[in-house]
Amino acid sequence: MEVMNLMEQPIKVTEWQQTYTYDSGIHSGANTCVPSVSSKAIMEEDEACGRQYTLKKTTTYTQGVPPSQGDLEYQMSTTARAKRVREAMCPGVSGEDSSLLLATQVEGQATNLQRLAEPSQLLKSAIVHLINYQDDAELATRALPELTKLLNDEDPVVVTKAAMIVNQLSKKEASRRALMGSPQLVAAVVRTMQNTSDLDTARCTTSILHNLSHHREGLLAIFKSGGIPALVRML
Repeated sequence: MEVMNLMEQPIKVTEWQQTYTYDSGIHSGANTCVPSVSSKAIMEEDEACGRQYTLKKTTTYTQGVPPSQGDLEYQMSTTARAKRVREAMCPGVSGEDSSLLLATQVEGQATNLQRLAEPSQLLKSAIVHLINYQDDAELATRALPELTKLLNDEDPVVVTKAAMIVNQLSKKEASRRALMGSPQLVAAVVRTMQNTSDLDTARCTTSILHNLSHHREGLLAIFKSGGIPALVRML
C-alpha cells in the first residue's frame, strides 16, 4: 500500500500542476496569493488606462504630420509674390525693412500706401472740377440771351436782380469766359452802369467789369463796348 502511495504522488503532483489555475509559487517563485475581486478590477482599469493613454498618444503624434507638397508650393508662391510687390514698391529694400516702409509712418511723412492713393484722389478732384467747369460754361451760355434781356428791362428791380446774377457768374472762370464771348451782354452791363441810379446795381456792374478785366479777351470786350469812358466817368 505504501509503495502504491509513493507511486501515485508524482502523478497527482503532475495533475495538480496541469489543472490548478494559479501557480503555487513553488516552482516559479511568484506570489502565491490569489488576487481578489477588487484587485482584479484595479488591474483591468490599469490596462484600460494604459490602452487609452496609448490611443491619445498616438492621436497627438499624428497631428504633427508635415504639410503636403501642395501647401508648400502655395506658401512659396505667396511669399515670392509678396517679395515682388515689395521690390516694385520699395526698390533697394528687402525683407522686414520693406514691410516697415509699407506700414510705418515716420516723422509725419505719408506711407507708400497713402502716396499711392494720392494720384487717384487728385484724378477724382480733377474730374469733378472739369464737370463743374463744363456745367458752369453751359449754364452761362444758355442764360446769356435771357440775362441780356433782363439788363435792358425798364423795371429797376429786375435790372438789379439780373446784375447780381451776372456778377455771380463773372466770379467763376468757366462762366466768365462765356460772358466775355458775348459782346451784347458786355454792352448791356456798361449801359446799365451808366444809366442806373441804384447803388447796388452800380456796385454789381462795376464788379462785373472788374472781373472781366482780368483776361485779355475781357479787356477787349470792355473796350469795344465803350466801357473805358464809362469807368472814367464813374471815378
